[in-house]
Amino acid sequence: MRKQLFYLTMLAVLFAACSRDDEGSDVSPDLGYNYFPIEIGHYVVYRADSIWHDNPTQDAAGVHDTSSYFIKELIESDFTDGAGETAQRLERFKRFSEDDPWELVDVWFVKRTSMNAQKIEENVRYIKMGFPIESSSTWNGNALNNNEPRTYRYDSLYVSRTFGELSFPETVKVLQLDNFNFVEDQLSFEIYAPEVGLVRRYFRDLTTRLDYSEDPVADNIRFGTEFNWEIIEYGME
Repeated sequence: MRKQLFYLTMLAVLFAACSRDDEGSDVSPDLGYNYFPIEIGHYVVYRADSIWHDNPTQDAAGVHDTSSYFIKELIESDFTDGAGETAQRLERFKRFSEDDPWELVDVWFVKRTSMNAQKIEENVRYIKMGFPIESSSTWNGNALNNNEPRTYRYDSLYVSRTFGELSFPETVKVLQLDNFNFVEDQLSFEIYAPEVGLVRRYFRDLTTRLDYSEDPVADNIRFGTEFNWEIIEYGME
């Protein structure tokens, strides 16, 4: 009788374990697709600040021209691309104040596959994200264009960040370029949040004087550009 009870107990435990395994097999792993949403009508508005430097001679005052404006990116529609796959038309609008009407300035394209997220900017296709999102992931952001190879990687994962009045409990940062030496200061990264997409974009590419490494001020920049986008609004239209 005791042996029968023991065997029945073991069978019950095995059945429960198999049931849990079967249930778990139906759950898809989270690969991070929601960090690059592609739903029609999804939009994000950014405040953009840019600086253009031109100071070729150290004796001249130089030009350090700053401008601020707003960018809106809207996923307008789906279409079938040349590879026979679904992609999205991304309409880009610009205005200089919140009172101005939006003006359509560009049409870009985005595409999300099982392996990566792509964005075509000014007819150049970049691989913005690699899936699954993992701290060890690296990829060539220029693998689908004619530019020199550039290694992208995840610099930080699932970090809480706040931009103005908007807070995001989890974000991932993609480091695209980080190069600093005696005559160059280059940094480029993008930050993404789930169900929102890009929440910050930063780019700096400067040619500098030798004094810049110890005194990184505008007068020690020979030429180059900087820009920063930060999210101020998002939603569905």
